[in-house]
Formats: sequence, C-alpha cells, structure tokens
Amino acid sequence: MAHGFVLVGGLSSRMGCEKALLTVGGVPMALLAARKLERVCGRVALVGKEPGALASLGLPFVADGSPERAALHGLVAALASSPEEENLVLASDLPRVPEGLLAALLLRLRETAATAVVPSTPGGLEPLCSAWRRRALPALRAAVASGDLSFRNAVRAAGAVVLSPGETERLPGHVPGAFRNVNTPEEYRAVEEESA
Repeated sequence: MAHGFVLVGGLSSRMGCEKALLTVGGVPMALLAARKLERVCGRVALVGKEPGALASLGLPFVADGSPERAALHGLVAALASSPEEENLVLASDLPRVPEGLLAALLLRLRETAATAVVPSTPGGLEPLCSAWRRRALPALRAAVASGDLSFRNAVRAAGAVVLSPGETERLPGHVPGAFRNVNTPEEYRAVEEESA
C-alpha cells in the first residue's frame, strides 16, 4: 500500500484566489488530484499551511509547519506524516496529470531501490508529481536545515532516480502537456476549455 499527498501550499498570487479550490469539470482541483491519488494509493491527505476553506473538502490535512512558502516543506511534512514507505505527491495545480501516469510512477518506484522517482520534461524536473520513499526524509530534512529549499538540489541529495524526458514520455498514462500547471487566470481558462 502507498499513501498519496496533494500539495496545496502555494501562494496563488498570480491567480488572485485559492487555486486549489478552482473547479475543473465541476470538481475543485485539490479534490480532483486527491481522487486520482486515492484510486492509485488507497489513502490520501492534503498538505499545506492551514486547511482554511480546503476543510470543506473533508480530507485529512497535514500542516507543513513552516512560515516559508516552499514545496520542499510540503514534501518533508508529507513523508514525515506518512504511515507508508511508498508515497505519491501531486500538486493540486497539475490537473492534467492522468491517474495512469501516477500509477506508472509508483510502479517505477517499486522496481528500483532508489529513494524516489522523479519525471522530467525538456523544461526540467517535475518533482511536484513524483514517487517517494520515507527513507528520503533524512536527506530532505538536511537540505531544509541548511536553508537550501531548491527541489532540484533536494532530488539530487536524496539519491532519486530522475527519468529523462524520453523515459517520462514512455510511461504508461503519459499524455502531452501532463505537467502544465495552472498559475494564472489564462491557464485556468485553458484547462477549463479542455475539460468542457
């Protein structure tokens, strides 16, 4: 069994509102991500600063315990709270990630002895949709303690397997644009149109 975590700690400054609650196909993005993870993992929780309006979704919530806005805090909090060794994390603003791709990442994690499996695109790493083992925690905590909140550096320090863009594209369930996130009203309108 694995555990799924939806990262909802972003500032949403470019959106101008709590983007995790924006709906895609009539479903809040945080809940959309949670449903995908739940079908793959069985259990799921949200991870962020405080539940606030997200409490209306009725999902378990893990506070990352830091005043800083950095996704790495969310990952550390997720792994620290997880009862499972295997975990999937997905940012709520990645609504195009298919359930099948999440399942493929978890399978890849199980096929390797690495602490994590992180996909990539020609634009770089995609750590906000990745599979992690709890034993990555010491390296991630050390990165946070040093003040280095770069996800790229943390992935390297933790000894994660980084899938090349080609390997990522060949994963079952992958679709073009899977990792395009929703940060602006324009990006939100685009994903809404795709889901209509």
